[in-house]
Amino acid sequence: MKQLSSFDIKACVKELKELEGGKVEKVYHHPPDEIRIRIYAGKKVDLVIEAGRRIHLTRFPKQAPRIPSAFAMLLRKHLEGARVKKIEQHDFDRVVVIEFERSGEIKKLVAELFSKGNILLLNNENRVVMPLKHTVKVGEVYSFPERKEKKDDGREVVRVLAMSGLGGLYAEEVCLRAGIDKKKKYPELNEEERKKIDEEIVRLMNFSPRPQIIIENGDYIDVVPMDLLYYSKYEKKYFESFNEALDDYFSKKLAEIDEIESMKSEELEKLRKRLQIQEESLKRFEEEAERYRRIGDAIYENYSMVEKIIEAFRLAREKKSWDEIKEIVSRDERLKKVVRDVRPEKNTIVVRMGDFDVELEIKKNIHENADSYYERAKKAREKADGVKRAIEATLREMERVEEKLERKLVTSIKVRRKREWYENYRWFFTSEGFLVIGGRTAEMNEEIVSKHLESRDLFFHTQTPGAPAVILKDGQEAGEISIREAAEFAATYSALWKEEKHAGEVYYVLPEQVSKTAKPGEYLPKGSFYITGKRNYLTVELNCAIGVDLESLRVIGGPVTAVKNQADYYVELEIGGKEHNELGVEIARKLLEMAGEEKHIVRAVATPDEIMKFLPPGRARIKE
Repeated sequence: MKQLSSFDIKACVKELKELEGGKVEKVYHHPPDEIRIRIYAGKKVDLVIEAGRRIHLTRFPKQAPRIPSAFAMLLRKHLEGARVKKIEQHDFDRVVVIEFERSGEIKKLVAELFSKGNILLLNNENRVVMPLKHTVKVGEVYSFPERKEKKDDGREVVRVLAMSGLGGLYAEEVCLRAGIDKKKKYPELNEEERKKIDEEIVRLMNFSPRPQIIIENGDYIDVVPMDLLYYSKYEKKYFESFNEALDDYFSKKLAEIDEIESMKSEELEKLRKRLQIQEESLKRFEEEAERYRRIGDAIYENYSMVEKIIEAFRLAREKKSWDEIKEIVSRDERLKKVVRDVRPEKNTIVVRMGDFDVELEIKKNIHENADSYYERAKKAREKADGVKRAIEATLREMERVEEKLERKLVTSIKVRRKREWYENYRWFFTSEGFLVIGGRTAEMNEEIVSKHLESRDLFFHTQTPGAPAVILKDGQEAGEISIREAAEFAATYSALWKEEKHAGEVYYVLPEQVSKTAKPGEYLPKGSFYITGKRNYLTVELNCAIGVDLESLRVIGGPVTAVKNQADYYVELEIGGKEHNELGVEIARKLLEMAGEEKHIVRAVATPDEIMKFLPPGRARIKE
């Protein structure tokens, strides 16, 4: 999908000037990279900003997320009720700066629309209040990207122009307007050619707006703010404003993505209907098999009665017609209770045996009649087995379609993020915002103590062996809540969970009390430590929650009190139940069910593999 060029942004921002003086009513965050600002400027309008891609007014705002993200809440805190003071394009770059004022206080929203761009809220000193993507630190002074100048090296003219900030399309356009071969090496240009290029760049900079969408074979292939020689032979759709053109273009492209998803959903729905029919057939065949088996058993259970009835009707049939026999049965009230029907066309009678009306052939003996029902039961079981195989095939096909849809969604939203150093270990942030890390293995226990245990930290471990070494970073400054959550973390990810113990004793000490050197004559196994001095003990309950943080686009896990304060969606776990592989899939599905319109992001972030990194040792299940 298209990214806006500097020319596109210039045309768009010129029109957005009409928002200056308007008042911010609401701010929404559509994860991962899009925000929407509702502004009243004579009328209510929605301004969409997507980091690294686009900015424009939209007539088709997305439905507001059910639960606002932390980024949305922060923007609301600082911007709601503020006036739009200024909207500018920075230095003809793909960066837009929107300045807001509220009660004399200035805030700036910087939208970086180049590849891997960000959206950042700045204060009046240009310090970062909060970035959408954590590529910069809060409190840093924001620096605008440096401008790229044309470098007189050995590359082609079109490449040099494109990399100088014009972008590929407008570099091609300059070459066309200047009548210069785009593949010519830049150093080979003479003075007149270079002058011609500079003149055409100036003319482009002062273009006359004529917003249009470029169409090829009915498909939108681009949207531009002016007439271009490059697109002279293409079909075009014109608009009164460039914002309208952008809105129409991106709305159509996003709708096409939704349509692809919908088609996949229809395919899944067909498979679900097939599965439903197959399951109903399986139930019917299994019930038939059971019914025929029980009838066969009933014949033998009523051996004497059945044998006498078959013999009596066989003898009667040798002397009398079927009509005469039916007449005898109909007049005998006692016989009618046992013989429910006479069927001359099939040479059979229907006899009541317990819960069943059993059809018997009078030419067959009791064993042959029973065998006929056992044979029917066998055929029904064979049909049931065939349906089971078909159900397994349908489930595999459904799984294939779901995986295909998942890959499509992940590709479309391009979920990529830089992993923090602590994500190599077990980790979580306490309710008070303190980082806690723990080892997954004996090697990791040694690593975190040797590399990451610092003077202001606290060290945690269970009283019993088989536990991670746990560090509460800056723990000596932490409150009781963080200390207790770190202790719960240490207990939960220890052997206590595997042993199905619901509580355990944990101690914590200062860094200087932790030593890798054992007493003389003693041996410390790998990942173990020698503790000196007084230990501080806590008895804690084992508890765990796993959720998804949409702001950071990652799975989080740890004590319930910490996770529920940070996760957009989460589940609580309890001891016992399922192995990790099965539980990881179940949690992923559960989070997906909870996610609502953010389902496609949760699907991409909360994969079973990511979830399993946060599962306690041993079996667990989702708490109801």
